[in-house]
Amino acid sequence: MTPADELARLTRLTRYFARQVTAGDLVTQSSDAQLARMTPRSMRAYLDALLTVRAPAPIDDAVARELDDFLAARSRERVASAGSPDALTVPTLVATHGVSGRLGTQVALWRGDLTTLRAGGVVNAANSAMLGCFVPGHRCIDNVLHAAAGPGLRAECARYMDSREGRPEETGRALVTGGYHLPAAHVIHTVGPIVTHGVTQEHRDLLASCYRSVLDAAEGAGLDSVGLCSVSTGVFGYPKQETAPLVLDTIGRWLDRHPDSTLRIVICAFAEVDVRAYEAALATL
Repeated sequence: MTPADELARLTRLTRYFARQVTAGDLVTQSSDAQLARMTPRSMRAYLDALLTVRAPAPIDDAVARELDDFLAARSRERVASAGSPDALTVPTLVATHGVSGRLGTQVALWRGDLTTLRAGGVVNAANSAMLGCFVPGHRCIDNVLHAAAGPGLRAECARYMDSREGRPEETGRALVTGGYHLPAAHVIHTVGPIVTHGVTQEHRDLLASCYRSVLDAAEGAGLDSVGLCSVSTGVFGYPKQETAPLVLDTIGRWLDRHPDSTLRIVICAFAEVDVRAYEAALATL
């Protein structure tokens, strides 16, 4: 596709979704004249914002095909620029930290972006509404995964929530959906505990339940690998330094209870503070 063709497709998609969205300042940018003044980069950012605030709804077939092609191309570019990481080839803890046992041979600590990781599934730290983050540009994993996967992910989550007849998703469970335009085949959603005035034992139990449920779901779905995000450590307020040892302990106990499992488990440490938290926890093993 030529750059001119790409810009024309991007303009068509942006115009279509701008007509569907009436959310605050986004509508002020939706006229044809304003779109014509945008650079391709700013138009892509605007399209991302439109898809972020858009409620689940049907998409015209022709538009859906164009959007799928557009998102697939972006996914290929993102994965290639990251070096095409694969959960099955990321070095495990026995190689990187000298950890013994199955924690060493089946678990890896990887600093990277879950939207680039080829895996059987990647974990989304969801909220109880289960529809993603509706704040354009927000860097929470919920928003990042939904943006990369495309609106099909929100639509599937909406069908699940419709089946619950308005009941919020409980904390500590796990839901497996498709991965859509992610390199991971599936997304495993879990709602973590919210910490406001210090971590309690109930918070610890619920967070451990999140990770156990995720691993159970991945094993039950027959996945070969799973990429874990840091559940509850963002706006939900769980301290990263307390999360890391709990996650390692929960994984170790889960592996002990599943002696025949070959599931490869990749802990994604996206930021330097995450890396330091896990390095400190691993140093105590």
